[in-house]
Amino acid sequence: MLASWSPALAADPHTVLHAAIQAMGGEARLRAIHALEYTAVGERQMVEQSERPSGPYFLDHYGVHETRDIDGNRTRIEATHEGYAADHWWTTEAPGSSVLVINGEAAAVVSDGKFAYAGGAGVSQNDDQAAFAPERLLLTAAAASDLRSRPDATLHGVRHHVLAFTYRGIPCTLSINADTNLPWQITYTRAYPYQVFWTAWGDVTTTLTFSAWSLEPDGVPYPREWTYRRVNLPDTQFFIVDLHTNPTLDDAQLTIPRDILGAHPAPTAIDDYKLGYAGNGPAHELAPGITQFPGGWNVEFVKQSDGVVVIEAPWSSNYTKQALAQARRTYGLPVKAVITTSDSWPHIAGVREAVAQGIPVYALDLNGPILKRLLAAPHTMRPDDLQRHPRAAHFILVTNPVTIGSGPDRLVIYPYRTQTGERQMMVYAPAPRLLYTSDLFSMDSGPTDWFTPQYLAEAIGAIDRYHLAPRTIFGMHYGPTPYQTILDIVRGTRG
Repeated sequence: MLASWSPALAADPHTVLHAAIQAMGGEARLRAIHALEYTAVGERQMVEQSERPSGPYFLDHYGVHETRDIDGNRTRIEATHEGYAADHWWTTEAPGSSVLVINGEAAAVVSDGKFAYAGGAGVSQNDDQAAFAPERLLLTAAAASDLRSRPDATLHGVRHHVLAFTYRGIPCTLSINADTNLPWQITYTRAYPYQVFWTAWGDVTTTLTFSAWSLEPDGVPYPREWTYRRVNLPDTQFFIVDLHTNPTLDDAQLTIPRDILGAHPAPTAIDDYKLGYAGNGPAHELAPGITQFPGGWNVEFVKQSDGVVVIEAPWSSNYTKQALAQARRTYGLPVKAVITTSDSWPHIAGVREAVAQGIPVYALDLNGPILKRLLAAPHTMRPDDLQRHPRAAHFILVTNPVTIGSGPDRLVIYPYRTQTGERQMMVYAPAPRLLYTSDLFSMDSGPTDWFTPQYLAEAIGAIDRYHLAPRTIFGMHYGPTPYQTILDIVRGTRG
């Protein structure tokens, strides 16, 4: 007779963990894994920049060859990408490729054999894998000083033991199949200060699920399929098609040159980027009273008689804090409003700071739900101003064209309401005939190569529908450009 159990009961954590380690081949076999090499195929749901937050999402289909020197904390990731993450995905060009090498707290991209510093995004995710990949997960839990049990749970109809522990300040929950003693799922919450897509959400909860178990030649069962969810949304799923433990390592391919390591002893958090980071030049006026501040994501200041309107709140709370301060210095006036024209995560990240300062925020009506989610997202691990001093938002949701100000310095906000520009808005300054096009399109490799003909055509269609007459356009990722430029490109595309 099977012993009855209650979901309120919790098994002894050390007994559960010991059984799991034995099911994985035993502690000696796990500790004997000093390096791994695998080839995998997978896909990533690009939830952060798809047409709508609720999906369906743009897909990145990828292949990866990864070598991990576990003892030396070195990783080399060679990847190819097809789908939305590939260059010129709207044409028939070959898949994009990339090589990333990570040594401890430093990462570098490799192109034609040359290394270049790559910031900290890859470092954070590599740290996760070093702690929570199958060959290390149970050892990580065993090393925790606060390992404890939670009540057993039923997942997909199957009983699981649940353990909790902390790893480097990261709270973790581990679910282990009570029948097989193999780990099923690890859930952990941490901040990603170097990852441009995740930093906006503060305390990011990740769930990693293991499936497709395979008994490997070294006697260790290993899950060939890994499935990630983050902030309760689908993220990445990949399947390992070739796996080798303790391969021969090539130091030249795994080692970042000393000059790069010396020049970049630690990565810079996105919240510490200075205003103008990754920009293509200094701030400049597009017309009297309208300043563009270039950066990885551009910000604009528009002077009106009673204050400054700031277009966009990107990157992070602190980056936007700098932009708001610069807007006041530039024109000697208070900031009267912020316009956020898109729903992409890096574009809305700084809206939290605008709300913290009590500044009214103009946003598209369709983006109300994601902005509310953003404001509700906890930022306890790296607190921003809104986390420290919560405040209600003053959102002005735009359904139809809305005018801010009056006279020659007025601005008019126009929702695109197009297929791919569904969640974006344009901002028009009628007097100088300047049109801000948001992030619908941008220059790609040169003045005649733009991302993409469909996006350009949609923008032109929206401009015609609203009977606008721009002379010059500018956007999230490009500077002032004659409107005639995109008219000519679309005409050429259509033949």
